[in-house]
Amino acid sequence: MSVTIKDLAKETGLTPATISAYFNGGNVRDYNKAKIEEAIEKLGYIRNDFARGLRTHKSRTIGVLLPEIANKFSTSIISETEESLRMKGYGIIVCDCRSSVKREKEAIRFLLSKMVDGLIVIPEDTSANACLAAAQNGVPVVAVDRRTGNPALSHVVINNREASKNAVNMLIERGAKEIAAICGDLNVYTAGERFAGYCEAMKEAGLEENITYANGAFSVQGGYDAAKKVLEGNPAQALFVSNYEMSVGAVMAAKDMGIIAGGDIGFMGFDDIDYIKPFCPGILGVRQPIKELGRVAAETIISMIDGGPARNIVLNAEIR
Repeated sequence: MSVTIKDLAKETGLTPATISAYFNGGNVRDYNKAKIEEAIEKLGYIRNDFARGLRTHKSRTIGVLLPEIANKFSTSIISETEESLRMKGYGIIVCDCRSSVKREKEAIRFLLSKMVDGLIVIPEDTSANACLAAAQNGVPVVAVDRRTGNPALSHVVINNREASKNAVNMLIERGAKEIAAICGDLNVYTAGERFAGYCEAMKEAGLEENITYANGAFSVQGGYDAAKKVLEGNPAQALFVSNYEMSVGAVMAAKDMGIIAGGDIGFMGFDDIDYIKPFCPGILGVRQPIKELGRVAAETIISMIDGGPARNIVLNAEIR
């Protein structure tokens, strides 16, 4: 026979209301939490969320959609978002859209069929047409990292243009004049904004004629190919690379050409480049507040589930 909340209450000496509060992310004293967790382990209790969802019309589950699950930025966001949601009694279902708008739409339909209470999306389709099904079904959506054209969605992004402009200005202040930008597809919100920040810095410094763009395709190989092309064709004094994977590829390309990134040429990467620094101590990077992005996304989706309005939140990146 299945173990029930009443059995947990009897085992712990607590009320069923306290047990329910524990499962729903409510305020429960630490020593009572310990009692409940010990009883769950001892009795082998498994909560029937399916039955509960039918009764309450809430699944306590959030759908998370990513363009590429292999991307370091995406996995870092998942980790922090899952932790924040877990502390509030929510679980997640993760879908990898493989940078495909079609797969994104399919994933949203799949997640809605699972009765998720909300969606956290790094949107491939920034027109937000893929998210219309969610909006039509009253399911709140938080877009992370990329803005969309839908005001019904909440957005949690960083100050991409300003951060990139500041980063390029730092390279200019260090004496670089020929600075090449390696970005992804400029139709993608983050790539477009970061390239725009680069262009603003170059124009304001009177270096408009030196603006150079190479498409690094958001990948290690793409960053490698783009850097090699730029460094062979028009030797740059510095590289501005707008995501982590492309930064890794660009550093590798420079090394293969006998060039030390951050030494022979200036180098400004993006995201957490601490893994690269031991090999190229002089490189700099724009560090996104990834933990805060994940935490704020989780807090925002819970707020919307509870009836709160859509919000537009901009977090600041730092250069280090």
